[in-house]
Amino acid sequence: MTTIDGHAEQELVRIAARYRVEDLALNRAIYRASHEAGLSQRQISARVGAHSQATIQRILAWFAENPALLQETPAEVIDKRDAGLIDAAAMMETLLNWPYTFGDVPHVDGVATDSHTTGNWDEVEQAYYQDRLTDDEFTRLVERNTARLERTARTQ
Repeated sequence: MTTIDGHAEQELVRIAARYRVEDLALNRAIYRASHEAGLSQRQISARVGAHSQATIQRILAWFAENPALLQETPAEVIDKRDAGLIDAAAMMETLLNWPYTFGDVPHVDGVATDSHTTGNWDEVEQAYYQDRLTDDEFTRLVERNTARLERTARTQ
């Protein structure tokens, strides 16, 4: 990869991460405008400008079905670093102290199913496999969570 290509790729990563962070921030602001400020979908649409009333309705339904999306996630913290909104040290401080949940294989009548429920640790693994976390960063996170990862592995 040439230096120009490298800069273009870095810019793409930074802007895409910023877009994801800002999109989530806008969607959460839409939710708060509706649920805390009591604005109608039509009023929110008029203030946002870029979303129709139908899109506002879909965003609100998305949060109603998944209220956990109102909370920051590990992927979002990584996006903030990639976007240049926080530095690597701040990202690691947050991720090292995160109360992770780990995926599981559901059982029915004591028999493992062929499905998998995800946990927020999956976001860390995905970021690593997408080269969004360095080997050192991922190793530090794994070392901090080794006992919990081992317990999860034993139960599956």
